[in-house]
Amino acid sequence: MAPEHWRFQMQTQRTLGRSGVLVAHGYGLKLYVECGHLIVHHGIGRDRDTHRISRATGGLKRLIVIGHTGFVTLEALRWLNDTGAAFAQIGRDGELITLSAPARHHEAKLRRAQVLAADNDAGRIATVGLLRAKLEAQAVLMERLAHLRPLVRIKEAKPIAVADAIRGWAAELTPELTFTRMRAIESSAGRLYWQTWARVTPRFDRTWASTVPEHWHSAGPRTSNIDRKRARKASTPVHAILNYVYAILEIEASIAAHAVGFDPSLGIMHTDQRYRGSLATDLMEPARPLADELVLNLLENQQLSRRDIHETREGVCRVAPELARRLAQLAPDLRVAVAPHAEALSAVLLRDSRAATPLTGRNHRVAVGAM
Repeated sequence: MAPEHWRFQMQTQRTLGRSGVLVAHGYGLKLYVECGHLIVHHGIGRDRDTHRISRATGGLKRLIVIGHTGFVTLEALRWLNDTGAAFAQIGRDGELITLSAPARHHEAKLRRAQVLAADNDAGRIATVGLLRAKLEAQAVLMERLAHLRPLVRIKEAKPIAVADAIRGWAAELTPELTFTRMRAIESSAGRLYWQTWARVTPRFDRTWASTVPEHWHSAGPRTSNIDRKRARKASTPVHAILNYVYAILEIEASIAAHAVGFDPSLGIMHTDQRYRGSLATDLMEPARPLADELVLNLLENQQLSRRDIHETREGVCRVAPELARRLAQLAPDLRVAVAPHAEALSAVLLRDSRAATPLTGRNHRVAVGAM
């Protein structure tokens, strides 16, 4: 029989798979290092589990913690840093609480350009690029959902398809506009987009469908019925799932910004706020439609069960650990979606098409091919 730590290692390889993502949840979480291996002890009740991860063969890229009790040792944080793995803690409402990212590309010139971007032409050009990419991707997804809302009327004009209306808003974006006007255009397109999304209908397990609250049978408005100022406190399962996937996207956007050499907290089109990565939020924008599409794929291909969603005493919908683990596996797709936008933003701000591309290696491959 194989030694016990070998059995743990084999189990870890099956759990992480190709994504390299491990989600730890429950009460009394324990993250520490033992004999050079990272030990992750998590779960609830009979479902408590222990993972023993090797530096060389563990393949860990993201360790995502959902929970508020337990401990992580300084040695465990160093282990993660040494192996290039990111550590993130997400609240049960989908809020990113803390993030420790791998080493970044150091570029002082880029940091200076980032600080100045909110007040110069390069910042407006970059913002147009990010928002156009977002609106074009939203339009494509609206074509997929055209059956929910075939036509809309904009300012008493002839009715047009939602996708065409959003593309019309995208065409209005130019660097000559102010940041305020750009955000207004994005908001106009977003209003149509989320009005259509509100009609998306999730499917529930047949043993549960007849007892779920009536308002759960559609996505509903993006603003929460519980807290209309924010969408964080989701009142339907669809928006609870979206919030959680956006938290994963925020992790990937923050790591991408850090890797390229940005300060994730200094935004360009999003104003700086305490405890918010405003630049990471900027980079999330063009990748949000992909996150939405991944959620739509999930809703179309599976029925939600009692193990997936629960409701708090306040009426807030939250993603349960079982579903959270599956959603975390979307991280590689979101990583790929945000990487080119982070690198493109760097190139625009530096006014250099040959700027470093540490995420995709695109410029390196071009340089090697030219040799």
